[in-house]
Amino acid sequence: MKLVPGQGDAGLDPGPLERVDSDGHLAVRWTLRLGVFVAFAVAGACGICALMYGVLAVKLMIVDMPANECSGSQCPRGMTPVFLLAFAFGFVSVWVARLGGKTAGTVSARTLAAVLVFGVLAGVWPAWLGYAWLRGPHMDVAWEVGRDRPSSVDVLGYWASDPSTAIRVRTDGLYAYDTAGGDVRWRAAAPAGTSVCAVSRSTSAGVGIVGFQGGEGSCGASVGAVDLDSGRWLWRKPVPLGEEGGGTSVMTAAGSVAVVQGNGALVGLGLRDGSQLWSAKVSPSCRVQELDAAGDRVLVVEGCTDESGTGVTMRVSAVDASSGERAWQSVLATGGGMRSVGVLSADPIVVHVDEGDQREAGVVVLFDDAGRRKATIPVSGPDGDLVVTAWPVAPGSMPASQVVVSGGLFISVVNESTQGRRQEVSAYSLTDGRRVWHTAFEDAIDRLAPGSDGRINVVTSSSWWHQLWRVDARSGQRRGASVVLRDAPLSYQFDVRPRPEGGYVFVNLQSDSDQPALFAAD
Repeated sequence: MKLVPGQGDAGLDPGPLERVDSDGHLAVRWTLRLGVFVAFAVAGACGICALMYGVLAVKLMIVDMPANECSGSQCPRGMTPVFLLAFAFGFVSVWVARLGGKTAGTVSARTLAAVLVFGVLAGVWPAWLGYAWLRGPHMDVAWEVGRDRPSSVDVLGYWASDPSTAIRVRTDGLYAYDTAGGDVRWRAAAPAGTSVCAVSRSTSAGVGIVGFQGGEGSCGASVGAVDLDSGRWLWRKPVPLGEEGGGTSVMTAAGSVAVVQGNGALVGLGLRDGSQLWSAKVSPSCRVQELDAAGDRVLVVEGCTDESGTGVTMRVSAVDASSGERAWQSVLATGGGMRSVGVLSADPIVVHVDEGDQREAGVVVLFDDAGRRKATIPVSGPDGDLVVTAWPVAPGSMPASQVVVSGGLFISVVNESTQGRRQEVSAYSLTDGRRVWHTAFEDAIDRLAPGSDGRINVVTSSSWWHQLWRVDARSGQRRGASVVLRDAPLSYQFDVRPRPEGGYVFVNLQSDSDQPALFAAD
């Protein structure tokens, strides 16, 4: 008896053709299901990316762009790419979902929902990483100290006694803050009946020098020293006034000596006990205008009148802090009309000579340790105008130097010659004065300050926010993207330096400001 295929006992094994056909249908069915899974997972991931980028784009436009309009570098960083990606991810999500929906009948609704949720969860983290990359690094305010009270006090300057302490000098006294959390470490109130009217640029051996004013008297009627670790006043000593009654607002700390001007002489006082160590007469035709120090060397800037009493010659001298003897003296004969001389760096020696003509021209003079001129850098030149000070300072206040001397280079902010905007930084060799590198920024530069690890910090500002750039001091190359200082309460006058804990501390130095005295960002 012959059996015909398709007939007979149903329990018999089917032939090879039937088995292949059955397996082929199964493979196709699972392939379609896999395609549906992939399509809905991708749709979920792209959908959450589109939603997140859409929300973030609106946030950038409303919150980070208060005026709801911007152009160029003033737009929130990453705003345009975020808008474009929101639309792109939204389009891909809809297109892939429709493509997968054509064969979704082979999969249950519950399974499709699970796959879609899986895609959404898988897409959240990559979407946020992409947004963070587009936006670049940001810093938020970690802590802040309240504004100066009473509002009548003036800020004269600040000292960084150690990496973890910032000391602000005000007319009513000194305040030391812990940079880790902003806590007040100590306060040193001005003695009763006096106010602080002058501050030394430099400190030495953990001691700072300030000048006092009593009642209607002149600034510098007395000088005092404060221990920077404890805030304890070490001594306070009257300084005899000259016949002009001008007193003194120049003082510095060098080695173990405090050097002050008084009654036509430079006087060396013991840094910790105030005892007089030496006295060096100043020529009757000269007047000390500024003191600065590095190590045991004191730089003295003097203005001397000629015999007619009409011409003024400025000169700079190096004085041994331990004995008061002058090591060398250099006359800065840069022509008539010279207005002032300022020390930009005491080691190496860099001096700014302001000639005070209509263009506010002048030169930066570079000296070696023996007082010989090595080179000069014109303040106003074909490449722009050097900006050696960040802002005008009141008498007795610490000079607001806008330069950094590091690694054999003199680094300064430069105004563009045509527009007069501070948007460039240039470095010059301390050996011959030639320009070594030049870096331009899109926004105006508010502050140039030393950084860490061979870098300098450049703070720029646009219409709505500040950015901090880290620049290699030797090459001028920017190290990474700028850091946006989110909601940074900066005053017009401020300084910045790194914190040991990471991030930066910003010290506001503007009097009559509504901003906090200082704050940290990380």
